[in-house]
Amino acid sequence: MQLFRHGDRAPTEYYPNDPYKDESKYWPRGFGQLSYIGEEQHFKQGSFFRKRYNHILHETYNVNDTYVRTSYVDRTLASAQSNLAGLYPPTEQNRAQPNIKFQDIPIHMVDMDNDVLIWNTENCAKYTTLLANLKESDEYLCVMNTTATVQKEVSEFAGYSTFKRIIYDIIFIDELYNLPLPEWTKPYYPQTLKNLYLFEEFITAAGTNELQRLSAGPLLKEIISNTQAKVNGTLSPDRGLYIYSAHDNNVVDMLQTLKVFNGILVPYASAILIELRNKSDEYFITVSYKNSTETDPYLLQLPGCDALCPLDSFVELTKPIIPDDLTTECAEEVVAGQEYHFEIPAAAILTKPALRLFSMKPKLRYAHAQRKMAQDGGLKNCPTSNRKKHSAA
Repeated sequence: MQLFRHGDRAPTEYYPNDPYKDESKYWPRGFGQLSYIGEEQHFKQGSFFRKRYNHILHETYNVNDTYVRTSYVDRTLASAQSNLAGLYPPTEQNRAQPNIKFQDIPIHMVDMDNDVLIWNTENCAKYTTLLANLKESDEYLCVMNTTATVQKEVSEFAGYSTFKRIIYDIIFIDELYNLPLPEWTKPYYPQTLKNLYLFEEFITAAGTNELQRLSAGPLLKEIISNTQAKVNGTLSPDRGLYIYSAHDNNVVDMLQTLKVFNGILVPYASAILIELRNKSDEYFITVSYKNSTETDPYLLQLPGCDALCPLDSFVELTKPIIPDDLTTECAEEVVAGQEYHFEIPAAAILTKPALRLFSMKPKLRYAHAQRKMAQDGGLKNCPTSNRKKHSAA
């Protein structure tokens, strides 16, 4: 299984005082659209995965080979198309048809209102309530209070009435495209805005086991179900590869759910690989992370299991964050007095006058990162992890 982020794109929006808000001049494909660079990134990834999975894929697409699913967004669809162009290069049959220089691979999409795998949190009332409750926690409020001055100043410069974390993403892309940044950004960009964006957009969104169960849990459930069916010989069609083209938040949610998130923003075209392996007639799962088109995937180790994790152990480890029935759970009321455990796996709060959020080193284990952050001087004012009861909304 592959779960990847789309490739390089234009900003999804602009801020009121943005000097580069002219779409036709600066972003000719349109806001939020995949760029030529993004196409190339995913073509490279697809070519890499052709070599990796050549032993289970036909040269010409076959329904028993691959299933591809994307979110209902242009850039994820275009990324999947580019990736598949590398995964299934033209064959002799294509070359005999000079006007057709690609293999046409089916790609499946579900509209946002009915998507239970990629956009599932958008339609889950319980998730919304749990997230709102988390934002009343000591950990979250401490971050917001500590950074209030920064947020106010940036909002005034950007032209916002209230702070929007997307400002980091917009400025990041401007810089990526060699567009000179406004002078006011210098005290805040990159690190201050980057870490606020990381905390608010990603760490918080899957910051508890309950949130993970409702965010990445449904997709992980499908992955496990397909894997077990493959082992039992009941998977139909009997596919060898499932591909999910999605967004950075989906990748982070899955990494957080598996307790292997390194606290670093997800680069374009990054992919999580959850692979079934057979050794001496025993089945194992490996989880890898490919965060660059230029490097091989990094093998990850889930807490509580070896890097080569027995399938049964993997299923048992992930059972607490697999929803029984998503529709039913999303309709449940949050119980007053229920405990949750908000963990900040890769962030801490800066002492004034600047915001400073710390990130784990790529190979730093999740639990060790918790201890490291707790010992760091920048964390003295804010907790990194705590159990707290919340009331029903």
